[in-house]
Amino acid sequence: MSAATVSRAELAHRARAFPAAAVRNWGLAFTGLGLLVVIWGLIGGHPARIWQSWHFNLLFWAGLAQGSVVLAATQKLAKGHWSGVVIRLAEAAAPFTVLVVVLFVLELFGRPFIYSWLHDPRPDVGWWLTTKWFFVRNTAVFALLAWLTWRFVRADVAPDARELASSRAEPVSEKEKTAISRDAAILILAFALGYTLLGYDLVMSLAHKWVSNLYGAFYFMGSFLAALMATAVFAIAMRRRMGLGALYSARQQHDLGKLCFGFTVFWAYLMWSQFLVIWYGNMPEETFFVFYRLWGPWRPVGTAVFLLVFVIPFIGLLGVKPKQYAPTMVGFALVSLVGIWLERYLEVVPSINGGAGPAIGLPELGVTALFGGLYLLSIAWFAARRPMLSPRLAADTLEREQH
Repeated sequence: MSAATVSRAELAHRARAFPAAAVRNWGLAFTGLGLLVVIWGLIGGHPARIWQSWHFNLLFWAGLAQGSVVLAATQKLAKGHWSGVVIRLAEAAAPFTVLVVVLFVLELFGRPFIYSWLHDPRPDVGWWLTTKWFFVRNTAVFALLAWLTWRFVRADVAPDARELASSRAEPVSEKEKTAISRDAAILILAFALGYTLLGYDLVMSLAHKWVSNLYGAFYFMGSFLAALMATAVFAIAMRRRMGLGALYSARQQHDLGKLCFGFTVFWAYLMWSQFLVIWYGNMPEETFFVFYRLWGPWRPVGTAVFLLVFVIPFIGLLGVKPKQYAPTMVGFALVSLVGIWLERYLEVVPSINGGAGPAIGLPELGVTALFGGLYLLSIAWFAARRPMLSPRLAADTLEREQH
């Protein structure tokens, strides 16, 4: 069956073909394994590494989930008709944004192992870094973003839910389209502002007196890059399981691959923009953060981040064919995701591990499995209650590809 002959009814059928049970089972397995490691670490003498791993994984997975929904919002705002087949796969991360609020609040129990300013007060910032106000404002940021996320996703999915319930295509009014675009714009702005603040509070505050005005943008754009790479992997993985072979075309994959490539270059631009100003200013309160991570025992990790996030994906995705060929697209996207995960580790752990060198072992991998399992469970929960393919948006994409 070619894309040109796919009916609206067939698209509605594909919308229910997501393997929610299999994803849920994998999620339960990873979550259970991760919980065992966390319990073992907390009672077995490794609480510091468990909580440090919890923090950098929170930064990675929260950014990935929020960035994925923001990716869908950008397509609404920019009228990106090419993304009609994959947009629900990005929005499926919405439930995890609610879970992030709980995961962050749980850091109250491990705060002595994470937030160095508890032991080394910062009179220069006064009341800003006090436990109560710190957790209240950042919980509020996560909660507000979760609410805005669900408001946008509910509005965008509502027409598809009506269509699947009535088994017939229903028109979407201009008023409803305008409301969806408005919610998308608000979410994008809130993401940029909220994750800028979170970057300052959850990363920059860990390094005593380190200041970088650009870090907030670097954090939220890195999260957006991770979301692009994860969506590319997700779409290719679901192509066969959901029967999207004739729907998710090489042209669409190429479009997504170009975004992955473009934001890989933008990540390098932002990193260089920070590095150049810090190097040129040569101020000790700025240079120590970079120097500590690019020389000495942390140098291999810093080098790996640069290679995994920029050099390898840049070279690999430079041409057209690697973007269109599924194995290479998946391979380079996974390399980038590992690099961004390692970047979060590099940003957080050297600031709070008391001068120790890098150590990636069972505590770090176990907490990662826990967060990854919860992420899969969130997607499975969404898929069991919402269509994972939009018949109207997919039909629009396929129609435009014929012209």
